[in-house]
Amino acid sequence: MCANHLRNCLYLVTVTVLLIALQGCSTRYIVPSPEYTDDGSEANQHSRLIDAPRHRLFQIITDETQFRQICPEGTIVGHEDPLPYQVGTVIRTTIDHIFTLNWQTQVVEITPNRKIRLRFLDGFFAGGTELWELRQEDRGTRISHTIIVNPKGLIRTLIWHLKVRGKHDRMVEIVLDNLQTLCETS
Repeated sequence: MCANHLRNCLYLVTVTVLLIALQGCSTRYIVPSPEYTDDGSEANQHSRLIDAPRHRLFQIITDETQFRQICPEGTIVGHEDPLPYQVGTVIRTTIDHIFTLNWQTQVVEITPNRKIRLRFLDGFFAGGTELWELRQEDRGTRISHTIIVNPKGLIRTLIWHLKVRGKHDRMVEIVLDNLQTLCETS
């Protein structure tokens, strides 16, 4: 019994130290701004200046066929009723890489050519928020993709810090790369 207790204590100390260490391992995409979060959630934001008008970028990210063109290989996105893309539209996403992840988001706010806010209905980020924001600048449009997440429980928190955040960061950068290529070469 004493050996089991010692092993459990060692496990708890190891996990605690790991979690404390992970707090300092954030990527450059973490936004420490109360503009996005005030409840302990993490705002993970990616931004790109693209030489294209706002309406063109908005058209691509709200059109199912065009959005599929900029998604990384193995990512399947589908829009469901109500269509066309509007408040209430549900977007199903499947990522089939090493393992398969599925989730649904729902459009909860839309300002044409400026902003889209979606809510994660299920999956790893259930209850979280996804934002697309577009701002016209002198040399094009600044497009930002932000997710606001707060993984629940020790296991999900560890998975987020050790695997999912890095994968998410790479995938969003691929989407922005592909969006930039599509807009600046067509």
